[in-house]
Amino acid sequence: MSIATRKLCALHLVANALLLWLGYEWLGIGESTRLHLVLSAAEALAILALACWLHGATFVYFRAADANLREAFRTAGRKLPLLVAAAILAIVLYGLLAWAASASGQPAFQLASWLTLHLRKPVKPATIARIFQTFFWIVRWIVLPVLVLPVPNWRYWLAVPALLLAGLQLPFVLLRWIPPFENFSMQFASFTLRILLAYLLFVASALMLAFVSGRRRRADHVSAPFNAASL
Repeated sequence: MSIATRKLCALHLVANALLLWLGYEWLGIGESTRLHLVLSAAEALAILALACWLHGATFVYFRAADANLREAFRTAGRKLPLLVAAAILAIVLYGLLAWAASASGQPAFQLASWLTLHLRKPVKPATIARIFQTFFWIVRWIVLPVLVLPVPNWRYWLAVPALLLAGLQLPFVLLRWIPPFENFSMQFASFTLRILLAYLLFVASALMLAFVSGRRRRADHVSAPFNAASL
């Protein structure tokens, strides 16, 4: 691991914690007046821009053949409006997907009734609902990430959902798990350890996601001069 890569990892440990803290503070901003609403929207946009700059620079760093940390942040800074727009679009898409998943109960009941009528065999609405939820889960964790992230082939299509689940789902599994300790100090120590492991999982998955996405692109840049010279 190069010095620049170690610096990037250390930066992620600090910067992501700061972003999470800013996001938590943003949740406490009152929206009772128009001014507060505008300030809340501006702060949310600023937090999103900082997150896009950090993670965008990380993708640029791992995709470049001659990785340079400072140049990666400069490149991401020049593309920041586009990155923020893409992030907002992704948020809207995931919001629509969540709305569709929550509204799928009635269509599932209607489809189950239609199948029962035409197949002359009882079809449980719960079964159709599980099929719908499985479909939305696949779209949320596999289809959209593969379409949004620059992954080069099918092997990385498998790695991207696995890293997303490890970084976004597994931390919440750790936080929700409560060991059967009766002593308060043991419970507090367990919670501290679990929240630390959850955060490290999130940061490591984010870094690995950028590395996996840029690995093949960097290999192509490195091998291209060799192939040209061999011709």
